[in-house]
Amino acid sequence: MSERFTAEMAVAFQASRNSVSVEQVGIAPLVVGSWDLETVKSLARTVGAEPSPSWWWGPRFPLYNGHVGGRRVSFVSLPLGAPATILVMEELIACGMRAFLGLGLAGSIQPEAPVGTCFIPTSCIRDEGTSPHYLASDDGLRPAQRLVRALEKARVKKGVVAYTGPIWTTDAPYREMVTTIENYRLRDVLGVDMETSAMYALGTYRNVEVCNFLVVSDELWRDWMPAFGRPELREALKRAEEVILEAITTLRK
Repeated sequence: MSERFTAEMAVAFQASRNSVSVEQVGIAPLVVGSWDLETVKSLARTVGAEPSPSWWWGPRFPLYNGHVGGRRVSFVSLPLGAPATILVMEELIACGMRAFLGLGLAGSIQPEAPVGTCFIPTSCIRDEGTSPHYLASDDGLRPAQRLVRALEKARVKKGVVAYTGPIWTTDAPYREMVTTIENYRLRDVLGVDMETSAMYALGTYRNVEVCNFLVVSDELWRDWMPAFGRPELREALKRAEEVILEAITTLRK
């Protein structure tokens, strides 16, 4: 079956509407994305990446193009939630993206993973509505192993604690029930987010490498304990930025 409306069509329309070419947008084969705008801006400043004036999602969700260790890399701000994230990622793929590293936040449901700990999700429990449009089976909800290895090597070098394991992805953060959290905690699920399972499904379906690196922003195994806006979370995100950039240099070898 074929789609009536494709990302390639949307990209062609947006490019024409903005009187630019896809080449002018400048999407690199490797893209780093985050749902935290300040993180994207910080990464761009660190490597001297320049904003793309031709990107049709900016300035609300800007895109920057630069180099890390001689490799072209794009940095993009993403809208929250699986449907919107996948929409933008589809357009990035249509513009030439072949690998994607996500730097995001997650709620922890494991006491040994407090705020500031990091996760590398290696499998998913999907509780969102986007991934079934790409994969019928849960078997493909896995990251690219090359990216997992690069992140593992980088986080060890940078001295950052990160656990690998399953993540629970949901569309309904205000319906994360106490009984569900306890059930998943006993099954060694690391935490919960809103995008990973859909992103991994997209990557498998489109044959694009995808892996997320998530920083624990709040604790859910007891009464909710958020760290949004606190210095320790911002510091953890800065360390995670270092891991991402180090992982990119590792991918060159």
